Amino acid sequence: MPSKFAAISYLAALAVAGMPAAFVSAATHPQDLAALWKFKEEALKMSNNDASWRKVFETWTGRGEGCPYPECPHDPCGDDWHGTWHGVQCRELQGVKQWTLPDNVYRRVTNLHIPEWGLPGHLPESVCLFEMLEELDFDENEFEGELPACVGCLPHLREIDIEDNKFTGTIPKEWGNLKGLIEFEIDGNELLAGCIPEGLPKDAEWCGDCWSTCPSYDPYCGSYDCNSCVEWTKDPEIGTSYENTRIKGDRCPNEPNPPVCPWEIFKEEFEEQQRQEQELMRHKSEEAQQRRKEAMEEQKRLQDVQQPQEEEEELEIR
Repeated sequence: MPSKFAAISYLAALAVAGMPAAFVSAATHPQDLAALWKFKEEALKMSNNDASWRKVFETWTGRGEGCPYPECPHDPCGDDWHGTWHGVQCRELQGVKQWTLPDNVYRRVTNLHIPEWGLPGHLPESVCLFEMLEELDFDENEFEGELPACVGCLPHLREIDIEDNKFTGTIPKEWGNLKGLIEFEIDGNELLAGCIPEGLPKDAEWCGDCWSTCPSYDPYCGSYDCNSCVEWTKDPEIGTSYENTRIKGDRCPNEPNPPVCPWEIFKEEFEEQQRQEQELMRHKSEEAQQRRKEAMEEQKRLQDVQQPQEEEEELEIR
């Protein structure tokens, strides 16, 4: 994990590229911040600056609407699991509650959770830049087109919920590499067809319980709550669910394709940029020290020249 000094040096590069550089003291890992800016840029570009997307991004500033930039540095993780930017959460990471970490440890984005916004366009491939992503939840939007194969190389994904969209084509075979995936919901994508890649969770099964939370005197209430056999979700149904699609449930006969991982390339480029910026800062520091040294030497030289002159003038006066 890079030091905050290294991250600060990277900010200079982001600023030069027109990216916000106001998260110097932020808790969010700067690699994830850079990925979020790319996600935002891609979403707005491919949707022709759609109003729904713009509404989502209104809170993507500082620490949210309550403390926007420049009043606060850009910090979507904040001090709690639900974060400060809409749809961006930094929850438990491999069992560690990130919001309890000390200030000198960066938080990582674990959940992209933007359901029920009617978002148009395709699913931005920049979701594949989030190395530590555990949940991808974009159900009940208006996404169309094919699913990005690169999602199959996100090693920590355990839940994908993209039901009730308009995706077409088939589930990429690369998604069969998601060995840690537990919950996979693609119901309601009526044009999605083909087989289910080997390696994805088995067909969904009921493994929890639900109960009414309505008062006994109200037979029309319909409110309820649930728990699950998995501790991190309340969904009582776990596995792969594909109702109201053209998928029949057959498993693909071949092994999943090896994934191409954008986050690995992104991480390498990010770390190389940090290294270059550190080197540039070191070089500028050495130049500044050299200029100070030369200035002090010049000042001493002038003093050495001036002192005899002053002594001569004093003798003449006497």
